[in-house]
Amino acid sequence: MTSYCVRPATTRDLSAVRALERRVRRTGRRPAGTVDHKAVASSDGVWVVEATRGEIVGCCGVREDSCGAWRLLVLYLAPEWRGFGLGRSLLTAAVRHVRECGGLSLSLEHSGEPGEATELTRSFGFAPGPEEGGRSLTLVLGQPS
Repeated sequence: MTSYCVRPATTRDLSAVRALERRVRRTGRRPAGTVDHKAVASSDGVWVVEATRGEIVGCCGVREDSCGAWRLLVLYLAPEWRGFGLGRSLLTAAVRHVRECGGLSLSLEHSGEPGEATELTRSFGFAPGPEEGGRSLTLVLGQPS
């Protein structure tokens, strides 16, 4: 395996992230969420996995909504890069960001079908939430003081 780095997305990554999103969708696998391209353009709460030659092979993004709730918007990897811990590295960066911003939880909505991203988030500690008919998973990061 080539070396890689997980880093915040930049505006230069936007076209590569879009291409990766299309590529993942063509495999027939459902990525967890869709990329908020405006967030990538502002590099706010979005991380990418960059392989040695500058190829973007993964993406993860979170966003705080107007009510202060944090959501995992997207998490996906190129198929040939799965199984090396890169999804876990992306998710770790996202959770760290939410904690640093004072977030108390991070939620995601999933398709309801078993998938690698859902399995990863469950192994990370995300648990089913009461909303969205059981299609929501939440990771509790703290309690209000």
